[in-house]
Amino acid sequence: MKRLGFLSIFFIAAIAISLTLSGCGGEEACENRAEEGVVYNFDQLFTDTVELTVWLDDEDYFNALKAAFEEANPDITLRFVEVGSVDVRQRLELYSGSRQAADVVVYPHDHIGAALQSGLLAAIEGNQATDLRSRMIDSAWQTASACYNFSNNTIIDCASPTDQGTLFGAPLVGESVALFYNKTLLTQLTGSDTPPATFEALLAQAALPAFSTFLDGRPIVGLDVGNAYDMHFISTSFGFELFGPDGQDPTRANLNSQSVVDALTFFNAEVRPALGNLPSADLSGEANRTAFEAGEIPYIIDGPWSINRYLEAEVDFGVTLIPTIRGTNPTSFSGVQLASVYRQSSNPDAAFRLLAFMTSAEGLAILYREKNVLPALKDVSVVEGVSDDAFLSGISAQLNFSQPMPIIPEMGFFWSNAGSMYSNSWNGTRTPQEAADIAQQGFTSQSGIPQSED
Repeated sequence: MKRLGFLSIFFIAAIAISLTLSGCGGEEACENRAEEGVVYNFDQLFTDTVELTVWLDDEDYFNALKAAFEEANPDITLRFVEVGSVDVRQRLELYSGSRQAADVVVYPHDHIGAALQSGLLAAIEGNQATDLRSRMIDSAWQTASACYNFSNNTIIDCASPTDQGTLFGAPLVGESVALFYNKTLLTQLTGSDTPPATFEALLAQAALPAFSTFLDGRPIVGLDVGNAYDMHFISTSFGFELFGPDGQDPTRANLNSQSVVDALTFFNAEVRPALGNLPSADLSGEANRTAFEAGEIPYIIDGPWSINRYLEAEVDFGVTLIPTIRGTNPTSFSGVQLASVYRQSSNPDAAFRLLAFMTSAEGLAILYREKNVLPALKDVSVVEGVSDDAFLSGISAQLNFSQPMPIIPEMGFFWSNAGSMYSNSWNGTRTPQEAADIAQQGFTSQSGIPQSED
């Protein structure tokens, strides 16, 4: 009997504690608030703590972000789910409306058009939007803005040219490919660690005895020749305008314009021989990076995402803008990594607090320190070390000759068609004109949009 009495008292005490922790009891009904994203933090006097799910592709960056943010916001905890940035939009569509969906996501800006069509993103409004527009590079926040019909999830024409639209993404990082060069190799082969100012001069080096002997059949420059993002600079050198002058006209993909045909002709007739006539399959991005990392090639067209890799490999390298082609500075695609709040987040207030922290000077300093990337700020001096970063200054120089990837949904039909166009022309399996025509036909067929003449 004594033992039963002890157990009864223990059981009653447990119930009382349970009611206290759940914040209910007596006439108040107890409810499970897990679906709201609320958890109970037993390390902080049993207080309610909001849990936000964050989709990122870098756990080290997340952990540093989490530590700093939670210290400043003890009522919010962050949960990491590793999702590649290019997979975020499709994953969010898949999990939309469920508890598995993220609260905050990071993704490339060219996915924003399709994300808006699917109604995935919450608008950034008021002082937060004003603050981001004042501090971030204009082209960065502009690519994350659209005039939008919330009732049917469609991007619409703005009422006037001065209409800034609604901001849906907070810019974090500015990106572009640029020319990476191995200083040690150039000094060894030319007596100078400075790369040529023209792309033609760079290609001509391949025929010089010192380069020819050293390369022994390897390409002088790493080009991912089937990658439409990387190779965009070739076509813009000849005047290519994807989706027209403002990048917003889906009836003007211009993939078989004369400017593209001229670019593909140069690509096959002049660039390919200088790269040893290697097939496109031998010039993948990873193969090129491995060769540059190993000191086997002197140049590569690459982006800031590879800087840490080459530093860890102890390559003595520099980064600068892409040399001129036919006297013109090539225009590369610029990309922006954006952070957005999921439109159906259970805790939007907390999610927007995290967004504000990620884009603050402190948050961007964490991003720079962990990932060695270029903050999308007008004034990068607010993040210690960026102004003096020789590698990012080269990326920044190329950003002056870059254009944001279009955000219209039809951009999704560009990548595979343009990539095949570059590969087919490079390999000579199609003439430049044939490769361009096939790409244009593929885009038209897949998008269902009749095309206007260039």
